Amino acid sequence: MNRYDVIIIGSGLGSLLCGFILSKEGFSVCILEKHSSTGGCLQSFERGGNSFDTGIHYIGSMLPGQTLHSYWKYFGLSGMLDLERMNEGCFDMISLDGADYPLAQGFDNFADSLANSFPGSGNFLKHYVTALKETVAAFPLYNFELTDSQTKTTWMSTNAWEFLSSMAGSDPGNRRLLEVLSGNNFLYAGRKAYTPWHQYALINHSFISSAWRLKHGSRQIAQSLINSIISQGGKVLTKKEVRKISSLKNKFQVETSSNEMFVAGRIIAGIHPQSAIGLLEPAMVKKSFRSRIMSMDNTVSSFGLYLGLKPGSFPYLENNLYYHCGTDVWAASEFKAGQWPGTYFLYTPASSRQGGNSSSVCIMSYMGFDEVKRWEHTMTGRRGPDYIAFRNERAEKLLQMVERKFPGIRSSTDTMEISTPLTWRDFTGTPEGSMYGIRKESGNYLRTMLLPHTKIPGFYFTGQNLNMHGAPGVTIGAIMTCSEILGLDYLFNKIRNAQ
Repeated sequence: MNRYDVIIIGSGLGSLLCGFILSKEGFSVCILEKHSSTGGCLQSFERGGNSFDTGIHYIGSMLPGQTLHSYWKYFGLSGMLDLERMNEGCFDMISLDGADYPLAQGFDNFADSLANSFPGSGNFLKHYVTALKETVAAFPLYNFELTDSQTKTTWMSTNAWEFLSSMAGSDPGNRRLLEVLSGNNFLYAGRKAYTPWHQYALINHSFISSAWRLKHGSRQIAQSLINSIISQGGKVLTKKEVRKISSLKNKFQVETSSNEMFVAGRIIAGIHPQSAIGLLEPAMVKKSFRSRIMSMDNTVSSFGLYLGLKPGSFPYLENNLYYHCGTDVWAASEFKAGQWPGTYFLYTPASSRQGGNSSSVCIMSYMGFDEVKRWEHTMTGRRGPDYIAFRNERAEKLLQMVERKFPGIRSSTDTMEISTPLTWRDFTGTPEGSMYGIRKESGNYLRTMLLPHTKIPGFYFTGQNLNMHGAPGVTIGAIMTCSEILGLDYLFNKIRNAQ
């Protein structure tokens, strides 16, 4: 008798937040996860005694009164998570063509620090900071408010690079500064032709506000939410891969790959919308809606190295490093073969700190799915010698680039795990191993905008594809999804009263 008010498919951050809200409100909730472990991009994995995070490597705006802290207080996360604040003078180091530029926390500190590296840029940086704040103000839920603003549609249709360029003018110094200000675009898989200004602004605003690492990894977020859901009467079931969703007397019948049946009045899909639409029997979905969802492009995937280090051989870095071998930080997401990698993101996990040293390091670079497409129908551990040769050859190329900055890293390495877009696809369930799901496009923002409610009554979306990726974006997206059931005013007042 697997009957519930709400069934949630997938156990990523958006799903768990929805499960928390609805179980807290008295709904009978069941979360179905196809893998043996929960959390989606919150998952951590162990290799050689070291723990590595899958998707969330650091979070922003977690000081009291800031966006994520305000929301996560309602979920019981703000006071529970074991956090480490990153270096306030440099949370992200942008290494551009051999020169290093620190990005500092706090908006005044941020502007003053970069002005030291770019004399005469003070006024430009003030305009830049003002633009970030004005953009956030146009998205009321990011400002922890309910009042709506029509300005947000303007920012959603504005191209990030074009807007930055218009602010910079023709000053050569400002042009290089623009590259530095975009140097951490791995956070949103930036593309010059597509990335909207609001996506750029909301993400950067969050980290400049304050930047934090999770001492025990992102898994602690998932475990806290799961514990709360269970204590509130909900269920979180693993190894329950949904195979089909069909209509059953004004309800939904969910069938798993092990032939179990679940029934609910409402379904929330926390998985990728393209995967979710594929589960619905054809008669439930209008062809136009299916066609629109399936035609959406996804963001690029990644290639990663997870290194276990010899004791005392590599320093613990209180900042992340975004390294670019050229002067165009937007180009590397499209690099193939001979040009690759061009850029990388490197960090030492907070869990790896051993005094002033680190026991592990994570290195990631862009990689398109077409690079591994020939092995798309293979399984982990059974991809064959050609795949292993490809993977090892790319690992060598990436290590050679990292050695320009850290000459001793190869001799410091004790173990190495390699991931490709196929690894990411299989571990997180995202089509083509996309890092951030559906690609938002400034030139046609309505085409890439997904609402929580769908054309199918009682069927909803949540997760990073809905609103924005990242912890604040997914959190607000989950609230938008649940507000379709509870009402936004009602739910927002509940969250505000938790302060």
